[in-house]
Order: sequence, then structure tokens, then C-alpha cells
Amino acid sequence: MDPIMVNLKPAADGLLVRLEDGSGYLPAAGQPVPLTAYYRRRIADGDAVEAQPEPAKPAKQKAEA
Repeated sequence: MDPIMVNLKPAADGLLVRLEDGSGYLPAAGQPVPLTAYYRRRIADGDAVEAQPEPAKPAKQKAEA
């Protein structure tokens, strides 16, 4: 069964929320992560909140010659 994915970001500007695997921190804009017990605790403690994913930028079309 695939894990449920959520887009999380730090709850406040400047707050550093470590990634579960210890490889870095959640970016201020948010990052998709699996909804594990670790991230559920970050949400319950008020350290992280769900964020809307940033809309994808449209790809630039190559000019036809």
C-alpha cells in the first residue's frame, strides 16, 4: 500500500523543521512528504502545517522556425 502524501511547510517563518530522514529541513514553500507518525507529530505540535502545492509553471514553447 502506498503511503498517503501531504505537502507540509514550517508553521512559522524561520522555523526549521527537520525532515524525517535527517537529510535537511522542510523548505518554506513546502514539500511533499509521506504522512508518517513523525510528520503527524510535527503537525500536532504546531511545527508544521499542510500547504497548497505551488502551481506548476507552464513550459515554454520553442519558437517554430
